[in-house]
Amino acid sequence: MSRYHFIILFLTITLTSCAQKSTSLEDFKYKIFNISEQTKADNADKYALIAMDAYDHQDYQTASDYFEKLYDITDDKSYMLEAIKSAVLLKDYDRIKNLLQKAQEKINDDVAINRYLVAYYIDQKEIQKADKILEKLLANHPNAQDFELAALVAKSKGEPAKAKTLYQKAYSLKHNPHTLLLYADLLLQENKTDEAIRLLETHTQLFGCQHSICTALIKIYTKTQDLNALGIIYKKLYSKTKDPIYANALLELYAYQKDYNKAISFLKKTKFDDTILLDIYTEKKDYKKAYKLAQQLYKKTNDPLFLAKSAVLEYESTPVKSPKMLKKVLKEFEQSVYRLDKALYYNYYAYLLIDHDIDVDKGLELVKKALKVEPKSLFYIDTQAWGYYKKHKCQKAYELLKPYEKDQSQKEIVEHLEKIKKCIKDKTK
Repeated sequence: MSRYHFIILFLTITLTSCAQKSTSLEDFKYKIFNISEQTKADNADKYALIAMDAYDHQDYQTASDYFEKLYDITDDKSYMLEAIKSAVLLKDYDRIKNLLQKAQEKINDDVAINRYLVAYYIDQKEIQKADKILEKLLANHPNAQDFELAALVAKSKGEPAKAKTLYQKAYSLKHNPHTLLLYADLLLQENKTDEAIRLLETHTQLFGCQHSICTALIKIYTKTQDLNALGIIYKKLYSKTKDPIYANALLELYAYQKDYNKAISFLKKTKFDDTILLDIYTEKKDYKKAYKLAQQLYKKTNDPLFLAKSAVLEYESTPVKSPKMLKKVLKEFEQSVYRLDKALYYNYYAYLLIDHDIDVDKGLELVKKALKVEPKSLFYIDTQAWGYYKKHKCQKAYELLKPYEKDQSQKEIVEHLEKIKKCIKDKTK
């Protein structure tokens, strides 16, 4: 889309809907073309109804045609303006050009028509003609829109300093975010990033976090890596819009910064997503808070995932693994893992049954379910090997872990291997 097209759309003013619509568009057309004797006034009334009905139904071609007919009948320049506006919405740029030329023949003093003409001349690179009209507009009707058009002309002429001055005047008359963004864009092109930020931030302080302004600040802060400022903008936008995209962006930012405390504070204050809060508590190894929240979520949702998580968290948060605690945890696993059918929880349940010598055979059956889903998982293979070790099948256990013998990254698996090899050695004595 050319600059002219953009300006034309920007200047379009919505036509007020017709208050009463008692007859359809097609009915009006039928009446118009089938009544032979009609007065000029009758035609004008009917054309007006057709034009407005067409506009309301987004039939901009018909609307533009009939507004032009009204102009031809009445010489009322407001109808020509509406014809142009409808053509703009139709994006029929040839028609816009023809209408402007027709308007120029009779109408030389209408401000809105002249603004469209300025836009047209800018598009045609006839800058002097545009400038000439703008001089008159600014002399007689100092308007924010006209200063903005004049700034665009100055930019076209390679006069950025003048363009900035004109944008400042336009913005001082009407604190339009669009004008400010155009001004800020000039500053950014000149690498005056700090000045652009100050302007945009001042606007948010005066008028709130308007979407276009705050979105522009997000782009700048992302480019400059000002993560703290970026977080503030995300919070403001979420507070204003409640759009989850901004909450998720903020949480991703906190995760990148590993600032779990800020993430927790945000989630507790907004109640945005307790499942994320649960994951953060778990990541921080704050198992007691995580366990309490998992219990609350299970009571609220009856989702087996939260019951399984609750079992894991209770086990991890309890220093002394008492028989009473183990019984409760194993019961929660029994009630959840089969409904949940997830490898991670099959394996965890299996490991507890095996490691605490509660039911090794059942543990081996459970870990087989996990391995069907993730056959290459070292943790699940270790659980299976530990089960065979507990059943004194040490050679079989060793064969499972042998390919990973050089991997020293997992302390618990290294300890298991040492015990398994010792078992084999003891048997050979």
